[in-house]
Amino acid sequence: MTTAAPNIAQLPADPSLISLAYHHEHPLQTYEFVDTLEVWTVTARIDADVLAEDMAAYSAMEQDSSDAVQDIAVGRMSFVRVRMFSPDHPFEAVDSYTGDVSRIGEVVLDVAAGEWEPAFEAVLAHLVGDLLIMDRVILEPAWRGCGLGPVLAGAAIRRPSQDCVAVCEPGSADGRELTYDQHREAAVKLGRVWEQLGFEPFQDGVHVLDCHLQRPQDLLAERQRDFGTLGNTWRQSRPLP
Repeated sequence: MTTAAPNIAQLPADPSLISLAYHHEHPLQTYEFVDTLEVWTVTARIDADVLAEDMAAYSAMEQDSSDAVQDIAVGRMSFVRVRMFSPDHPFEAVDSYTGDVSRIGEVVLDVAAGEWEPAFEAVLAHLVGDLLIMDRVILEPAWRGCGLGPVLAGAAIRRPSQDCVAVCEPGSADGRELTYDQHREAAVKLGRVWEQLGFEPFQDGVHVLDCHLQRPQDLLAERQRDFGTLGNTWRQSRPLP
């Protein structure tokens, strides 16, 4: 886990206070692909009440100061779960979402048959299950550079990934305009980041994580130990009141 930059002491708050909030919404009245696509948004943040309590433990805070404490945004992630055995055609459902998700679908799904692409199926240890696409992982600028991405994404994947194989296409997702070379450089760098969770290159820039295996769980446990070390280091560097 890289902790060289920025200085850990410059993080906005104790990273061990971060929590993840999951949001999945769908209308009661069914519509096309609603039973096939599940879009999950995961928000990483530090709750204002938790932060105020932590600050009060280390300094004398007046009630007005405590009431003024606000949530701290850390990052946001989005995942698309594709139910492979629904009545809908899986690729048609994926193609209805976004261009990035559709491109991943073209690599891992047989567009005509609506099943796994044979080459993709060949790399899976377990053939039964759904597809989970890691669409976006974006950290707020103040939280970048300390290795938080893998532990946040790894922890977030656990909830919606039961009986799934996960895929992603590493690349910048923070809205910056990049040249072709910059995009390739970002993809290579992020590919190495997601390898820390067990994602492996498949083809055409898509990486795969077989969530049925033990190895992703072991790697997440390693990232969580790194995260614990990060929190300890931050608390040790916290200025005395």
